[in-house]
Amino acid sequence: MDDVTRVAETLLDAYESQLRALVPLELPWGAVVERDGPLVRTHYGTHATVHHAALRDDLAGLIRRQQELFAARCEPVEWKVYSHDAPLLGESLRAAGFVPGPERALLMADIAKVPSPEDLPPGMRIRPHLPGERERLRRRAAVVPEQRRPLSELEADGTARGTGSEMEILLLEYDGRILDAVWIERVGGTDFAAIGGITGPRRELLQAAAAWAEWRGVRQVFRHRTPRHLVAEAPGSLVPAYAATGFHAIAQVSTYRWAPAGEPARDRPAKQLLSDPEHDKIWKRFETRFEVTYETAARGITEPPASATWHLDAVEHPDDPLLAEVETIIERGLRASARPGDRLYRLKWYVSGSRIDPTRVGGPGQPRWTSYAYLVDEHVIQVTEDLRMGTFGNWWEASLCVFGQELLTHVDEELTELLGTVLRRGGRPVGNVWSFGP
Repeated sequence: MDDVTRVAETLLDAYESQLRALVPLELPWGAVVERDGPLVRTHYGTHATVHHAALRDDLAGLIRRQQELFAARCEPVEWKVYSHDAPLLGESLRAAGFVPGPERALLMADIAKVPSPEDLPPGMRIRPHLPGERERLRRRAAVVPEQRRPLSELEADGTARGTGSEMEILLLEYDGRILDAVWIERVGGTDFAAIGGITGPRRELLQAAAAWAEWRGVRQVFRHRTPRHLVAEAPGSLVPAYAATGFHAIAQVSTYRWAPAGEPARDRPAKQLLSDPEHDKIWKRFETRFEVTYETAARGITEPPASATWHLDAVEHPDDPLLAEVETIIERGLRASARPGDRLYRLKWYVSGSRIDPTRVGGPGQPRWTSYAYLVDEHVIQVTEDLRMGTFGNWWEASLCVFGQELLTHVDEELTELLGTVLRRGGRPVGNVWSFGP
């Protein structure tokens, strides 16, 4: 066995032991991860993926069971098959109606052995992307050959994950013009960082991706495990650039796809909003309708006729059991009041927000509920896209306003029983507030 083969086998062993059949430490936004024997299924609502290590017994029955589950959710499925998997796996998938895509090289490198970024010609530089460039980058990334992970999916996973699964988009720029881009993430709980894709065969960007993976400032945040390996998947046109950067081709991989009958959902059940136009749009509409800004939020919103406001001064810290009960009541009410197609936004001034479909979040087999009604140190808003119902948590007044008749019908009695007499109804005091003077 020569040295190149030995290195490739060592890298493949690390890949097999850590990345295949991995259950992530922090779930992607809007996703449900389920283990089924040797398989790990990820349901994104829009589609699903299957990952696994070695498979041996009753492949036909195992595949059929997955198809039944994905059909029940109306999710197209992607199933990666590797050149070192048993040949029977690909045969069984094809027999079940799966269609294989083009083969790609599975590539790995030891980060420490990737050359440092080279000096660039005058006028050329590598830099992180800016939020305002994301839409343009998404369009560009959408037309490149299939690689490990589409940029759109990596972004939808969320960038504020707490277990070190940060992601970044690095750009190669010349005289202010973007030449190419690479997107990369750290895989929490493993020794790996992963290149999702690259728009062109640029050694400079691959070197920069390796440098980002071991960047000292990020490493201080990523306390659990320091990445040692970099993994990627690439079509033949990109492989030479990877090889010249120190990557080894350790296997071939192909994505098999199957789609059940029906129209899949277009959006995940939950989404983190980062510089998204819809985030700014809903903010402006809310501020106009409820006559509130960041500067006036302490005085509250203009509470509509169908609203009630309760004191939350008994809540002193985020883990207060009383607050947990309030959130449970609000969540249950929002789910019961939701209409098909509803979008519920969670908003905080000058902070990233989120969006969920209340009918597809928080129930059995669904992603967790990511919205909330009250914080002890920030104003927070929940509101449907049509502004017909929601909540406003005013930490300065220590109050919670619930608005919208549909929602009030479901939560009024329970919240009053839990929190006591209502402060205001329709924006008017109801007689339980101290006043001074005659």
